[in-house]
Amino acid sequence: MPAAAGGVTAPGGAGDMMAGMGEMMKGMMGAPPPKELYPTLMALPSLTLEQRKQVEQQAGERMHAGTTLMGQALDTLKAGTRTGDYAAMHDAMTRLREGAAQFDSGIAARRALAEGRAPRDVALAWFKREMSLVAPVVGDAPHGVRGLSPLHLFTMALLVVFAFAMLAMYFFKMRRAAALFGRIEPSAGSEPPGSSPPLGGGPGPSAPPGGKTPLIGTPPPTSLKPEATPSAPAEKPAVSTPPPGVSSAPATPPNAAAPLTAKWAGRLRVERIVRETPSVSTFRLCSLGGGPLPFTFTPGQFLNVAFGIGGARMNRSYSISSSPNERDYVELTVKREERGAVSRHMVDLLKVGDEIEAGGPVGKFTFTGTEADSVVLIGAGVGITPMMSIARFLTEQSWPGDIFYVYGCRSPTDLIFGKAIAALELRNPKLHVIITMSKPTPDWKGPRGRITKEFLVGAVPDLASRRVQLCGPPTMMDAIKELLTEIGVTTENLKTEAFGAVKPPPATPGISARPTPAATGPLVTFSANNKSAKIRTDQTILELSEDLGIGIQFSCRVGTCGLCKVKMTAGEVDMAIDDALDDDDRKTGVILACQAKPKTEVTVEA
Repeated sequence: MPAAAGGVTAPGGAGDMMAGMGEMMKGMMGAPPPKELYPTLMALPSLTLEQRKQVEQQAGERMHAGTTLMGQALDTLKAGTRTGDYAAMHDAMTRLREGAAQFDSGIAARRALAEGRAPRDVALAWFKREMSLVAPVVGDAPHGVRGLSPLHLFTMALLVVFAFAMLAMYFFKMRRAAALFGRIEPSAGSEPPGSSPPLGGGPGPSAPPGGKTPLIGTPPPTSLKPEATPSAPAEKPAVSTPPPGVSSAPATPPNAAAPLTAKWAGRLRVERIVRETPSVSTFRLCSLGGGPLPFTFTPGQFLNVAFGIGGARMNRSYSISSSPNERDYVELTVKREERGAVSRHMVDLLKVGDEIEAGGPVGKFTFTGTEADSVVLIGAGVGITPMMSIARFLTEQSWPGDIFYVYGCRSPTDLIFGKAIAALELRNPKLHVIITMSKPTPDWKGPRGRITKEFLVGAVPDLASRRVQLCGPPTMMDAIKELLTEIGVTTENLKTEAFGAVKPPPATPGISARPTPAATGPLVTFSANNKSAKIRTDQTILELSEDLGIGIQFSCRVGTCGLCKVKMTAGEVDMAIDDALDDDDRKTGVILACQAKPKTEVTVEA
């Protein structure tokens, strides 16, 4: 670097080194090299009086030169601004920075001399400032704890607190997740935590069960599938013993943790009644003390309910229409049947606040999304009840598959869940609702007539390859199953459930009745009642028990609810349907009286 007039030459190679550094800084920052002032300061461990004067003179010269250069640059900048000469303006800014750098270096040197600082510290402080490293610090002593400022310490403390908060939240979430998984897959004999999370926590709980439904366009048979709604004053059902077919263990206390078991029996309180149609009502039931339900269920299942009516105990099964995700209540949708004592009792007499005896949930007419990648829900009348539970659950789980909701009813007045299913359709773009009316009003804009083969093929694309859930009375289901077979739906892809009409009571003695065929079948002995009789062809043990006045309890009469379970101690029977039996039942000789037809002489504990 060229020497300035009157400058002091650094001993050895230090001056050359700093000269190179000055050139580097000039290339990097556009500022002039520090000449020999700062190399001199870096090389001198201390200043003599003569050297001090030389440095002070150099500092003055730099301040004067910097002031002159900045003045010239400002004049050039003004002129260039007036004429729009951008090149001149750019050059002026470069010289302005050079002048400022020279002036600043002179000030820094004189200040250091005035404060008596070491020459090397002066040079290093200038170098750091010019390289935009650390702002110059007056004094050598570090500040704060370990050289950190209070602001740094405060920021670090905040980060530490935030990290601990995140760890605490993560720990809490993991514990909650463990509790949820414990509810989904509880260990034998254990009870889950007392909170009330939705069943299944994920897009697919375990498979659910059943429903029932009347034939489109015809008066529904004495089906046991109802829906719930308002009620008139009612006497509380006088029932004391749990329905058969469910656990006889005492009901879970109102505020206790909800056990993940279907073998439950106890009492529920009517919280709300909603009128769906003139003959259909939905009953919202909750735990006696509030809080989570004392049981869980899967979409498509039903509850058994029992009432004391006219001095007799009567049991019926009604499908659940609410979603399993609603842990604080369960809803049953009931249709008032003219010959249905229980449905008339519920719709006409039950009121908010009443208690009912219930057991379950039971049934295998279930769909949770894990069984197939799309589903077709076909029902009619009140038989659409389990379909509503399935549609609600799949929508709440954001299930990605297509849901075809095919529903047949007589007229718009008989349309059940009209508003609810419309709301679900708006919420779920994968839900496709197809409703047909067998006796529509003139203003009905949708499909008309009963469910036919042509209707199904047009409503559901690729129907033969989809999972189908069909629910209704036997006659309706037989007709539609035949249509589905013609379309190509396999038995593996078809899930059905039906509830038959309740058998009317035996004719009163003295009143004429049609003669019954002679009993030529095997002998059946009811050991608990010491009664025996031969059974007629195609007669079930339940029907024979009714002829003999033996009170085997029942509800669905189609082998689904399990209320008619009895133990067979001898003999052999055929059962067309045994859905309500589990492996333990089969090992211990338990049969369903409504389905059992003796092949040999039989003894049952009834």
